[in-house]
Amino acid sequence: MKALGIALAMSCLAFSGSVWAGDPAAGEAKAEACLDCHEPSEDFAGMTAAEIEARINAARAGEFKHKDVIKEVPEEDIPDIAAWFDSESAE
Repeated sequence: MKALGIALAMSCLAFSGSVWAGDPAAGEAKAEACLDCHEPSEDFAGMTAAEIEARINAARAGEFKHKDVIKEVPEEDIPDIAAWFDSESAE
């Protein structure tokens, strides 16, 4: 029984990065409003998609000053936007 639990946990971990990761192609159009202020290769250089997503969520929560447009971004779009900024900052 213990082995079954371990096997199930391992299979969940194997898919955790790809199943819930954002789609950079979808994020490009969704990030349009962000580009009025942010240059991906400068503002997000060296950050992973997860770090960018956390930064977006922190801005939405008011943890630091940001234009109100951040609050208009649908929550379900954030992973895609973060993935796109990650892919653009890596170039």
